[in-house]
Amino acid sequence: MDDTLQRKWPWLGDHLALDVANTVRVEDGQRVELLATTADLAGWLEVEPAPIPRPEVVDEHCLERFRSVRDAALLILHSAAAGESLPADAVDDINHAVQAASVHRLLTANAREAEHVVAQSDSTIALTGHAAAAVVDLIARDDLANLAVCHAPACGQFFHRARPNQRWCSPGCGNRARVDRHRHRRNNPR
Repeated sequence: MDDTLQRKWPWLGDHLALDVANTVRVEDGQRVELLATTADLAGWLEVEPAPIPRPEVVDEHCLERFRSVRDAALLILHSAAAGESLPADAVDDINHAVQAASVHRLLTANAREAEHVVAQSDSTIALTGHAAAAVVDLIARDDLANLAVCHAPACGQFFHRARPNQRWCSPGCGNRARVDRHRHRRNNPR
């Protein structure tokens, strides 16, 4: 596995829905697309640890469909993290992707895990259906209240809180936020 790819995607390995949604960042209040090219998506698929369908060819159509499901997931997860109603159009998009891929959930030997089986032979539809099913699973979890968005500068990533007052996804983001806050206080004395 390429070390460069692992450095680009260091947070992978959380719930698949979060790994999908976190393919964008927020820098200076602007959304930064981490899946700008087909090579970006192919690289993400190479290092994503979740067992998901991987298309043999990642083309523009695959990238467009994946980002469409991801964007619906972003809307849903932002609403869920804020305790708001889920946007109907995004819910329809996620449900359509799951239905189009004929994703079924099966039990595994581990009592806390399930496996998604995709009946669709089109690898792009299978990939997006699997990603959409992960969003459904995450939103239906009992610990949804632990879902949060990192408040650190240049982050905006989703994460699961380890404690109720946790504001950052990692110690590095916490340090960046404290340095940024200190810099603003120093430059704007009262």
